[in-house]
Amino acid sequence: MGIKDWVLLGLLTLVVLIRWFKSRPGRVSGKKPGQSHGKVVQILQEAGYEVLTVKPTLNVTMEIDGRTHPFELKNDYIVKRGGRRYLVRIRRDNKTVRLQSKLWRGSLLRDVVAFRTSGILIVHLEKETIQVVRFHI
Repeated sequence: MGIKDWVLLGLLTLVVLIRWFKSRPGRVSGKKPGQSHGKVVQILQEAGYEVLTVKPTLNVTMEIDGRTHPFELKNDYIVKRGGRRYLVRIRRDNKTVRLQSKLWRGSLLRDVVAFRTSGILIVHLEKETIQVVRFHI
């Protein structure tokens, strides 16, 4: 094998490794925050949060009797403040919701554990408020 062959093999190996790292299950993907100054980003930044990821997505594979079933978990943002990372869910309606209800707490806990964050921030667009939800296990 000549030098060209080794260089080509090295480049091909590098491309395969990069694709493998990007597509691993359990890795959060999403967009990097741009110069977007939407209402939600403004509310978060005024509260001292730094937006890390927009539309974070987590690829998950579930196995049932040996058959795999891939799916995605999605959220609105991942932010950081004081060394802690939080998921962000946007509430667009004005309804009062009991976050401690069975439906909500299961969903919130699942996302906190899956995305490995310190908690979830519920941003109420109409009221321009933030609720911090954290779990202690």
